[in-house]
Amino acid sequence: MKKFLILLISIVISILFIAGCSPSIKDAETHFDDIEPIQTGYDPGLKNVLVIHSYHKEWGWNIDTEKGIKEGLEKGGYVLNKDYAFEAFYMDTKDRYTTPEQIRMRSEQAIALIEEYNPDLVFVNDDNALKHVAVPYTLQNPDKKLPFVFSGINSNPTIYEPIDSLKEPGYSITGALERFPYYQSFSLAKRILKNRTRIVLFADSSPSSDFLAGAFKERYLEKVKDSPLDVMGIVQVDTFKEWKEKVNEYQDKSDFLGILTYHQLKDEEGNVVHASEVVLWTINNNKLPEIGFLQFHAEDGFWSAIGVSPLKTGRYIGEIGADILKGKDPGDIPIIDPKLVDVAFNLERSKMLGIEIPIDILGMASAAYLEIKMPRY
Repeated sequence: MKKFLILLISIVISILFIAGCSPSIKDAETHFDDIEPIQTGYDPGLKNVLVIHSYHKEWGWNIDTEKGIKEGLEKGGYVLNKDYAFEAFYMDTKDRYTTPEQIRMRSEQAIALIEEYNPDLVFVNDDNALKHVAVPYTLQNPDKKLPFVFSGINSNPTIYEPIDSLKEPGYSITGALERFPYYQSFSLAKRILKNRTRIVLFADSSPSSDFLAGAFKERYLEKVKDSPLDVMGIVQVDTFKEWKEKVNEYQDKSDFLGILTYHQLKDEEGNVVHASEVVLWTINNNKLPEIGFLQFHAEDGFWSAIGVSPLKTGRYIGEIGADILKGKDPGDIPIIDPKLVDVAFNLERSKMLGIEIPIDILGMASAAYLEIKMPRY
């Protein structure tokens, strides 16, 4: 008996050791490694709600959107753990699972999770979750008509077969578009610094950045005739070294530095440079006020951010979700840009730049950060 116990313990230790030493990329092939354990046997009186995030758990947009969803559901009459159970899955396709094969594997996991969890409603956050999960699931299971509600979508969702139009989606997918408020951002910056007239936009070279750059050209440069600031161009770079070179180059060519994306810059060995390193180098070597388009850009340390609010958008889609749980057909709910904007400033960065923000404009801010914070991702 004693020998048997020793043998059993040895086997268990070996299994744990092997599991602990397995490469993280293999996790994507075999495990649901980014979700909380799913409970079986929920109270049948509870609705099951699932949210599938395109990116990782620590991503600030995910955190705020999920918080907003729960607040929106509660406003619509659904209280967590009283009226519904909630689970989240993080595809982690920004930093960890980025190749087409890895994204496909994560999408398959998410779809398998839907089958296992049997939700009454699924929220999908950002483009990858819509494109690779909600759309294929709906096409593969047309009779189930599982409701999906999306947010953070930069693309035109009508490119996907299950969505007939923005006004009348027509099937089981609806949600909120994400459109950066460039005109408002440029106008507010111009109000603060009246003598500055030029802006250049910076981005990494990720697929999402390619889309943002293309959308900016199509939706802003080609349509807006009275831009508050003259756009000097869009600079996309692949490496952190190139980012540094271009930031230095534009110190005398522009008056503002527009920040689109900075999370996929590579070092000389091809590894992704942590966003905090990019921010800290930029604010210590750039003399131009930065304009970001998501609130956490200011939280990270850039001068300002005028952009889509994940918390408010989460509340908006949460209320849509509550209506669907009450029986409303998602195909009858128009897809719109709810134009829910946050204004944020980093006062420490403002001090570094020697800029005094007028009190009336500061009063408009959803947030004013007093320090340069480490990013929430």
